[in-house]
Amino acid sequence: MMKKYATFFFLGMTALAPLASQAGATAADTSDRKVPAPQSLPAPGGVLPLRDTVPVLFGMQSSAKLLQSYGIVYNDALRNIPVTSVENALYGKLAGLSLAQNNLAPGEDGAAMSLRGASPLVVVDGVPRDITSIDPEQVASVSVLRDALATAMYGARAANGVVMIQTKHGYNGKKRISFTAQTAMQQMLQTPKFLGAYDYARLYNEALANDGRQPVYTQADLDAWKNGSDPYGHPDVNWYDKVLKDQAGMQRYNLNISGGNRISRYFVDLDYLNQKGYFVTDPNNTYKTNNFYQRFIFRSNVDVELTKTTLLNLSLAGRIRNSNEPGATTASIFNNIMSTPNNAYPVHNFDGSLGGNNDYQNNIYGQAVRSGYRPAYNRNLMADLNVTQRLDAFLPGLYVKGAFSLNTYYDETLNRSKSFAVYNVIPRPGQDTLINKIGTDGQQNNSSAIADDYRQAYTEFLVGYDSTFGSHHVGVTAVGFRDSYTSVRNLPLVNASIALRARYDFEEKYLLEFVMSRSYNNMYHPDNRWGYFPAAGIGWNIARESWFRSALPGISILKLRASYGITGNTSDAGYYQYIQYFNNTTSYNFGNPSTSAAAITEGVLANPGLAWEKTSKLNIGVDISALRDRLEFSAEYFRNRNTDLLMIRGDNASGIIGNSLPSENIGESVYKGMEFTAGFNGQAGALGYFVKGNLSFLQSRMEEMQEVRRAYDWNRRTGQPVNMQFGYVADGFYQNDDEIQKGPSPEGYSPVPGDIRYRDLNGDGTINLLDERPIFNGKPFFYYGLSAGLSWKGLDLNMTWQGVGNRDIYLGGANVWEFLNTSLNGGPGQAQESHLGRWTPQTAATATYPRLTVNGNVNNHRASTFWVKDGSYLRLKNLELGYTLPQRWISRLKLASIRAFASGYNLLTFTPLKNMDPEALFTGYPNQRIVNFGMNIQL
Repeated sequence: MMKKYATFFFLGMTALAPLASQAGATAADTSDRKVPAPQSLPAPGGVLPLRDTVPVLFGMQSSAKLLQSYGIVYNDALRNIPVTSVENALYGKLAGLSLAQNNLAPGEDGAAMSLRGASPLVVVDGVPRDITSIDPEQVASVSVLRDALATAMYGARAANGVVMIQTKHGYNGKKRISFTAQTAMQQMLQTPKFLGAYDYARLYNEALANDGRQPVYTQADLDAWKNGSDPYGHPDVNWYDKVLKDQAGMQRYNLNISGGNRISRYFVDLDYLNQKGYFVTDPNNTYKTNNFYQRFIFRSNVDVELTKTTLLNLSLAGRIRNSNEPGATTASIFNNIMSTPNNAYPVHNFDGSLGGNNDYQNNIYGQAVRSGYRPAYNRNLMADLNVTQRLDAFLPGLYVKGAFSLNTYYDETLNRSKSFAVYNVIPRPGQDTLINKIGTDGQQNNSSAIADDYRQAYTEFLVGYDSTFGSHHVGVTAVGFRDSYTSVRNLPLVNASIALRARYDFEEKYLLEFVMSRSYNNMYHPDNRWGYFPAAGIGWNIARESWFRSALPGISILKLRASYGITGNTSDAGYYQYIQYFNNTTSYNFGNPSTSAAAITEGVLANPGLAWEKTSKLNIGVDISALRDRLEFSAEYFRNRNTDLLMIRGDNASGIIGNSLPSENIGESVYKGMEFTAGFNGQAGALGYFVKGNLSFLQSRMEEMQEVRRAYDWNRRTGQPVNMQFGYVADGFYQNDDEIQKGPSPEGYSPVPGDIRYRDLNGDGTINLLDERPIFNGKPFFYYGLSAGLSWKGLDLNMTWQGVGNRDIYLGGANVWEFLNTSLNGGPGQAQESHLGRWTPQTAATATYPRLTVNGNVNNHRASTFWVKDGSYLRLKNLELGYTLPQRWISRLKLASIRAFASGYNLLTFTPLKNMDPEALFTGYPNQRIVNFGMNIQL
């Protein structure tokens, strides 16, 4: 059985593995262990696991004895999801981990991770790295470490939790070759619904009339747009259709070889990804203008036993990323699509030239195909060397390890863009047509810039001891490490720690663990660079008691655990903020009348007392495993108090002293919540099945932020959830002048019927800042996931659902409000189908949008509950159907297995939001549905 697990784990078997491994595990999980085969020596990061052990920081621990707040998901649950980054495959898999894709362009679509409300530290193969663009085929497991006991060894970088990625290693066995080919089709999800030219023009005239201005479109104009009789003079252009294709392809190919013997083991992987963009192209171009992303990854993990007591591990990894976009840039094109109305100009004039005018001088089609191109090149090289020496001859269970890692990163962008002219064609009856050229057809640029270039050097020395004395088990790990980032632009950033972890258990019943670290960061004043970070945990596995086993023999784990510790956060340390900087300037004014002259000015005030932020973490949990580990359940309560948060004081001192105030350790917040994980797996004849779900609740509160003095409690930001949105409480629309006369008056504005009416919270008859209050619901945010699967005679079906609730979002700005334009074009902005529900005297009883205006409205277009929407959603994140051919069919081909599969990503979404994706909220590049087909062949 153990051989079977090792084979599945390391060779990337695509036949359905033991089903419980498909979803995230908790500290109690034992039924879905998918780990490397046992080896005789510790590997990088600690002792290589047996079936009941899981990777933790600087080692391995038995899952039955684990006191940490911990979750893990293994390779089989990740590898066939059609995503470009491993983090995108984690949706709905792990309690406490929420994800959101804020940027969706090719090569930049990695989801932002939040662990219990904070951005976690990412650790890859024991080394903190800013890299998660790893092919899932190379990943053995992804773990989340949530409490202080799990992360305190990182000390001043441990407050936000850790996402730990372990890559695959070889095994002692016959060489296996695995090749996977996948091809996918990407389709855009929920693009905005813009108004056609006719509706746009009549609503624009209406908005002008509301502002007391004359209409700009005649009835003849409206008729031409309505019947489409003049496509050049009265265009109606759906820019999504003209500039973007309906779908874009994506391919991924992976080849890995693994195996070895007692002395040496290896895993070698080659991966290629090609992700296309949606922009249309012009066959006349001799260069590529569409946006795309190509990635080449190489990884080699080799373990060699130099002697019977010495293990060497060498890991080499390289990544090459090539990307491209139109010269106008992807962001600018999507911004213009979002802000250019359908009637602005034709794509082409009657003579084939690009349309445009003085208001809109950037033809969007021209930006896509005639603005040149911008390639980018990104290179990574990683090398990890680890040597572990067992010292059993001196003391059984004693070992030491030395590690060195070097990571180089280089990112270069090239500018091959060029300008192009547009033409405004004006027919003149009885005269020659007037053609105005706007802009120039410029030469192609030829420049390059280094976007980023840094080196990371990581060194580590570890001493470990693990031994059992009868019923007593003791484990001790002492480690010191130094992590240095050197950029071409800055002095090195150095983090270092000296840490100790001690564990004790008696017959796996009574569990104790203690961690202490002393951490260093060189960006603080020399007096503030070192700090101490302790943590401790205690547990009781009741199921190990003899009286309990006699009463309930079906329960193998009933573990109560608790931990408490103090961790730090240095992510906002800045760049030597304790030193006072002075800037050269050539625009300092002297005298009366003033004269501009060169001078040296004082920069932001320095803060010599700046220190790391601190988090005190309490975690209480219970883990249950029953029915021979087929049924699992875990529940946790946590409370994280963040103190010494870096903030700028909310008073007016900066105006008095004539300079900007520095960041200070003055803030305090609390995050608390509960997390639940449950799973069941079983076998009924040839039918295998599993189901596993998780549910997380998160509540935050800003305890202290040194805000300005507020007149009323409802104005105070202190005491509210972190990042609470404030604004007015909308109370319908003003219906007539009588309501306006009798009601409170907005300060500095004279409302008219159709404007949003606001509540006067303090009853003084005026709507102003004193009437602002929290406009989000303030309820605990919750997020959840459900994974389930079936297997039967070679067929397998797996799915993952993911969702969030109590999520309020604020919708405002040029992409929501009517006729606003913040793009490079310059003319009036877009309008959407939602604006058809605007208030008019005829629609007063049913209106869903305030009266229309041009160039914004200070009363209607301000933060209020009117613009707050329910952003909850439930999504079928992934669905996979596979079939493994019977062995009797492929045995003559000398193959181990052949599996064909089809999978989908973002297939279904349920949300109260209309005409928008709950993750891509009018941000430009749309979210996407992916349909994927693939085949895996193993030799």
